[in-house]
Amino acid sequence: MEQDLYTLQNGEKIKLSEIYEIGKLEDNGENRHNFLLFKWSFTITFKNRDIKNVEEAYRYSDWGEARKKLEEIRDDLIQEFENY
Repeated sequence: MEQDLYTLQNGEKIKLSEIYEIGKLEDNGENRHNFLLFKWSFTITFKNRDIKNVEEAYRYSDWGEARKKLEEIRDDLIQEFENY
């Protein structure tokens, strides 16, 4: 059922019918693997209680652009979920 699928920015497909909750956007600070990178993220909790983190890495000076990009992805997902 193609209308039930949503494609994340990394190409991964998730089923809208399996989503329980979409978390708020959070700044997670420094990336533990690369201290020059930071990351924004939000979570998707599924009905089976699995959790998917959706992340966007950024360099400190580019935080606004990264936040806007991830905010758009989150808003689009919420819209698709509500319309489903």
